[in-house]
Amino acid sequence: MKIIPYLFALVLAASCGSNPIKEAVSEQLRLYPESRAQDIYKSFCQDNLGPGHLIPNPDYAKAYLLEELQTYREDLDSMLYEKPSIRYVPVGDKNNFVRVDLSVILDSLITTETLLDAFVRSANEGNMTSEDKWKAKWAAVEKVLRKDFQSIPDLNMDLAAIDSLVAEGHLILHHSRVFEKTYHPHYRIVAKDILEKVLEHDISD
Repeated sequence: MKIIPYLFALVLAASCGSNPIKEAVSEQLRLYPESRAQDIYKSFCQDNLGPGHLIPNPDYAKAYLLEELQTYREDLDSMLYEKPSIRYVPVGDKNNFVRVDLSVILDSLITTETLLDAFVRSANEGNMTSEDKWKAKWAAVEKVLRKDFQSIPDLNMDLAAIDSLVAEGHLILHHSRVFEKTYHPHYRIVAKDILEKVLEHDISD
């Protein structure tokens, strides 16, 4: 009697796994229903390009991190919003990189120095693709968005704006204003393999 449910689960898994881009977009919208095309672009871009730039000056990166942590503390103390329930969010469909919410520092799960070191190493050493390969990947993601996710508000208009920026060489984009206002993101991008060594366990567990 258990064979039919088992076979059904296999078929379902196969159908979901047949399009990793669609599955990743669906997961993004499950976690962040107010996501716009720009936020989906950012997730896949981070998965392919990592933090997006080299960090030749760790001291500057530390100063910026400490400043953002102070803002985060003040906003939480003022109850403007709450810390997210999920601290580690893999990005894109390959999950090469992970968004690490800065609450891990506030709650003493990771030290400031440890996260900063992981972030800098990820930016300078992470497994990143070339810009040409990223543009090809984005074209594939955009195709899926246009086909299966027309319910995303302002999708076609936002995709046109993104395409113009990418064509001009602007590959690293901010979150949408809606995303910023709704979810108040405070995180650093860390390579998945580096993060798992820091945490000493698989984050997919």
